[in-house]
Amino acid sequence: MPVASADSLQAVVATPPHRRLATLAFSLALVAVGLIGGFGAAKLADDPHTAKPELLAGTVTWSNDQTRSIAFEENGALRGPLDGDTIYSVIAESWQDVNGTLHQDGTYPTCLAGEKDDPVSMDRHRVELEVLHRDTGGQPQHIAVRVHCLD
Repeated sequence: MPVASADSLQAVVATPPHRRLATLAFSLALVAVGLIGGFGAAKLADDPHTAKPELLAGTVTWSNDQTRSIAFEENGALRGPLDGDTIYSVIAESWQDVNGTLHQDGTYPTCLAGEKDDPVSMDRHRVELEVLHRDTGGQPQHIAVRVHCLD
């Protein structure tokens, strides 16, 4: 059996410098394409229309538990004499009472509810709301997605 010389073995094992450079450049190009593709996909996945709730504290001045609507005055908000009430639709499936108990039964918050035979309450109650604002091109819609009764 013939034995290969050391020179021929080294020629097989050693990669020429230009070949190593081409392999390195190709590998770096693949990494760059992967990074650019990943950042591009992440940017496309970020939906600018995703609603982000805003936390507001203030006073509910009017409430109707049949229509699930409230008139809300935000703390520190300056209102002009001709400004009307800001009406919020309460779509919260869960709410938190004064003691911190979370109610997840779809009931209307007790701090907003009227008397037994009257769905309308004009009692003033302090609350924290997580709200969404929706611009419909006309009158903006205000939606309360979480209610925390403070008194």
